[in-house]
Amino acid sequence: MIDIHCHILPKIDDGSRSLEESLEMARIAVSEGIDTMISTAHYHTEVDYVKGKELKEAATSFNEELQRQNIGLKVLVGNELYYSSDLMAGIDELDFFTLAGSRYVLIEFRPDQLPSDMGGIVYEFRIRGYVPIIAHIERYSQVRERPEMVEELIGAGYLIQVNARSLRKSEDRVAKTARELLESRMVHFVATDSHRSDVRTPRIRDAYIEAIELLGEETADVIFNENPRRLINNESIEPFEIIDIKGSGRKSVIDIIRKLVKKR
Repeated sequence: MIDIHCHILPKIDDGSRSLEESLEMARIAVSEGIDTMISTAHYHTEVDYVKGKELKEAATSFNEELQRQNIGLKVLVGNELYYSSDLMAGIDELDFFTLAGSRYVLIEFRPDQLPSDMGGIVYEFRIRGYVPIIAHIERYSQVRERPEMVEELIGAGYLIQVNARSLRKSEDRVAKTARELLESRMVHFVATDSHRSDVRTPRIRDAYIEAIELLGEETADVIFNENPRRLINNESIEPFEIIDIKGSGRKSVIDIIRKLVKKR
């Protein structure tokens, strides 16, 4: 499997605290069936995280250490962009990395308040050739209150990622929201968002099993395997047809418009 969202590189951001911890995270990831991880170091215009050339060199050095340690994992470079007005104002000049050099970018927002102009934000990314993926969608309070808004975000042009640890069998609102979105086919990636070797670890197998139970193996495989590989290969990723929780079909206005356009 490919993990498109993690913080495995040592001493880069708020993730791994040491080389030893990064190596232990790598061992856990491999034991979970992960062979490739995209290190999505935080990119924040107001916080001095490692970025640019230094970040790329850190990834190269860590991959060399993985080979020396005979750990079967490859780490690619990306960023998790923290949305702000400064980010958007400087988007053409900033030294951030897309995911594994593809057109796909991972973006996070304030957990307590999604911007009111989500359509305008996706437009700014799209006209530059980027495809934005919203990180850990289940953590946003507005989404937990109104999960159906995610359909609007997908229709506007976003892809959606949830964290593997959120797909636990729990009755808390984050877990319930993650499962609801997954069942509705409003999730395109599940990733670890791992930060440490002891908490927020790179474990994904249980989430994959849960997805198979909820969706069937074919759809789960698209989310956990096919979509991440298409991302790395910079290929197009099509959203699922969204359904309601009970499983009946529910076409959105966006779906209807797309079908009409194809017929012309």
